[in-house]
Amino acid sequence: MTTSGAITYEPVALEIITGAFNVLGVAQEGEALTPRMYADGLRALNWLVQTWSANPHLWTLEEGSFNLVGGQAEYVVSPRALRVTSCRYRLNGIDTPMNMFSRQEYFDQPNKLVSPSIPVNFYFDPKVDEGTLYLWPCPSTQAASQYSIHYTFIRFLDVMDASNNTLDFPQQWIEPVTWNLAKRLMTQYPVNDPMMAQLVIGQASETYNSLIQWDNEPASIYLQPETRWGPRA
Repeated sequence: MTTSGAITYEPVALEIITGAFNVLGVAQEGEALTPRMYADGLRALNWLVQTWSANPHLWTLEEGSFNLVGGQAEYVVSPRALRVTSCRYRLNGIDTPMNMFSRQEYFDQPNKLVSPSIPVNFYFDPKVDEGTLYLWPCPSTQAASQYSIHYTFIRFLDVMDASNNTLDFPQQWIEPVTWNLAKRLMTQYPVNDPMMAQLVIGQASETYNSLIQWDNEPASIYLQPETRWGPRA
């Protein structure tokens, strides 16, 4: 048996949009899309990608870091950060995990800039343009000179703004994206055959569910009681 030895397959946006229209029977093999069909397909594709961007994906986890400033509790992080999942403060190459605050927990703290010390808690406030990471307690000048903050964040998925853009997905997601794009396009380009419409809906769900189960770390989860506030009566 002779295989290609190649493992990379990266169809561009135009190919994926054409494939979705082919599924619906709107575009025939070898037939070019009309400008209107391409515009509708690209818009639906970007809407689909941005909706799925709200779900955590393994390949969208990235690392960021910044240096502390004495007396400063707020720090703007990467504009690509959709959510910060964890933080560590680092001293001499040693990382120590920090506790995640909710919005209410952080803003309920009465002494945000008083009694600065080593930050051990964080709260991430996502914004439309760029998010802000709040640290508590506020870093002291001494802590700022010794420690740095390192954080893990879920980044936005890239949009596609040209016909030759590739998906910001692993190639295993090409089929789920194509079927789900076809499903979205059915509202504008209805399928006359009810059985075909059900096939599209079923394949869109089946391929997505198959990949979303794979999109998890194969690691154990350990649960323990929350202890940062001390024992409860």
